[in-house]
Amino acid sequence: MEKGLNKSNFSTRQMVTTAMLAAISIFLGLSGLGFIKIPPVNATIMHIPVIIGSIIEGPIVGGLIGLCFGLFSMYQAFTAPTPTSFVFWNPIVALLPRILIGVISYYAFVGIKKTVKINAKASGMAVIAFLSIMIALALKIFFPIYVSCIIAAAVFVVLTFLFIKYKLSEKSEVLSIGTASLLGTLTNTVLVLTLIYVFYVDRFAKAINVNPTLAGKAIVTIGMTNGIPEALISTIIVVPVVMAILKIRK
Repeated sequence: MEKGLNKSNFSTRQMVTTAMLAAISIFLGLSGLGFIKIPPVNATIMHIPVIIGSIIEGPIVGGLIGLCFGLFSMYQAFTAPTPTSFVFWNPIVALLPRILIGVISYYAFVGIKKTVKINAKASGMAVIAFLSIMIALALKIFFPIYVSCIIAAAVFVVLTFLFIKYKLSEKSEVLSIGTASLLGTLTNTVLVLTLIYVFYVDRFAKAINVNPTLAGKAIVTIGMTNGIPEALISTIIVVPVVMAILKIRK
């Protein structure tokens, strides 16, 4: 009896978490708070509830929140269209990447956490190197390449120092949550832009006033200018939020 009751409570918790985080994602879109202006791009944080839900409750919950996010994207594309909204009229483009945010985030979280336990030092240094490279690529958008590389190198040195001094490698949750957040965000960006290229490359090029022969490069540029800042912002927000939730549950 007790086992069945616990299972029921867990299912109820999952449903409540799904509804709550889906509502937050939609609220961010409706209110405009889900968009952060980082000239010359607008970064979105509407995918963050999807990542949080997948990490704390699993891939099914994450996928359902992602589905709600995708359905809202379709609704917004029909009710408040922009020159490029037509791409989200297609359910494959609007829904599939958003559902996979939750799936990829969860399995990245679990996989990195297991890897960190096996070889904490190597895993920690690999994540620090990955973050430094991501920072260099993001800064390259706004600064000359040598400036972005210098800043990224400084970040690498500082993080490595902290890693060694305070033994951050023991905090497997920090590394796994951060990596899951990065990969979840990039899953959305890469898949959406890839599907746009597959289904609508010529029409999309015309909508953004780009020569169709240069559409591929334009899409890659959009991915760089939007995806990388979004991934970094997502990580900054998701890590402390999920850490707090996990700490409360313990």
